[in-house]
Amino acid sequence: MKTISKDALRNMLRRKEGWKLVPDGVKDLLTDVVYKQLANGTWSNGNPEAIFIANGYYCVRYQNGMWWHYDLIHKTWF
Repeated sequence: MKTISKDALRNMLRRKEGWKLVPDGVKDLLTDVVYKQLANGTWSNGNPEAIFIANGYYCVRYQNGMWWHYDLIHKTWF
């Protein structure tokens, strides 16, 4: 994925399956943490494909099939 702005990422996430699962007050938090990960070094997983909940965390699956849990409180991912 080439470098994108946080607004472009938010617009991309908004169009993905599962975005409606995320409450309005949490959407900015999720976007911030995902953007933090994407902007942290070299990103090779591709664009977001779907958003879902697993193990109590919001998760995003990417083009290569890899998916990440996002801890919105600690602003980390695993």
